[in-house]
Amino acid sequence: MSITLGFIRNRREGNVIIMVGSGRKRQELRVTSELFFTIIPQANPFLYGDTVETTPAQLAELGFELDAEMKREVFRVVRPLVTPAHVRYVFDPTTGNYILRYVGTRQELVIQPRAFWRITKVNQRSPLGSLTLSMDVMSELGFIVRKGGAQIERYSKFVSYA
Repeated sequence: MSITLGFIRNRREGNVIIMVGSGRKRQELRVTSELFFTIIPQANPFLYGDTVETTPAQLAELGFELDAEMKREVFRVVRPLVTPAHVRYVFDPTTGNYILRYVGTRQELVIQPRAFWRITKVNQRSPLGSLTLSMDVMSELGFIVRKGGAQIERYSKFVSYA
């Protein structure tokens, strides 16, 4: 049994947005391009977006959970840690450290250059840029992440103007 999978490549972030199902039951998952083309080699890497026939085993490896009896097309994302995160970095010449910002959250941290180069494999001559990292690498860098992605702090106090 084959299942039709739609994908769109985001070349700027290096992600692939995967869509399974249709209508209100459609599920989306973002994975890195390397992971997507490793698991689904029949997809054309030169296209921006396309549909591909996949097996249930390939979908399960990507992070979807299928209906056990395969009578209905029921998909659910079970591995959100595969979802990549976008990080911007800049080298601070006064301290000699890198400043990392997790895009979409308020998290920012300072890390020593050798640790940053070792974990992210960034070129040592790169003073600034952006990366797409998995949640495992994000937690190794020191960002606060949990199963569903970033842990966003909610503020209960509001400023009232007179």
